[in-house]
Amino acid sequence: MASHRGDPVAAKAAEATIARLAETDPEAALLGRIYQLLDVRPAAYWRGDLPAAAAADLSALHGAIRASQPVAFGYTGLSGKETTRTVLPLALVHPPQGVKLLAWCEERRDFRQFFVRAMQGLTLREGEFSGDRLALVRGLLEKEAARA
Repeated sequence: MASHRGDPVAAKAAEATIARLAETDPEAALLGRIYQLLDVRPAAYWRGDLPAAAAADLSALHGAIRASQPVAFGYTGLSGKETTRTVLPLALVHPPQGVKLLAWCEERRDFRQFFVRAMQGLTLREGEFSGDRLALVRGLLEKEAARA
């Protein structure tokens, strides 16, 4: 998938790299395509400020993603409505508006994006979903590709 923005030579090289990666690590290749769609920047280049609690949540989320461990948290949406969510965390992305968690939401039975700065009281849940992770990442990519 070549990007419609930027350097077409670099986009072609990135596509070739992802195609090679798909042969040895299908999940990494799917995540690479998700990152392309969402036009994310590496975390090292993100200049936003996170409250201390959100920074701690970010660390816990990285661990939960690596372990395929469900998490729960309170969430304040853009409208100000507060909800409680239990999710299967799949990836963190860094768009210009702030760090987002991409996850399968148990309450909505669909993929959702959550700003880390809007989470409260993150807790790790029992269990793991490593057996379903590849299918979930594939489903996330399909949803994001349909929106693009």
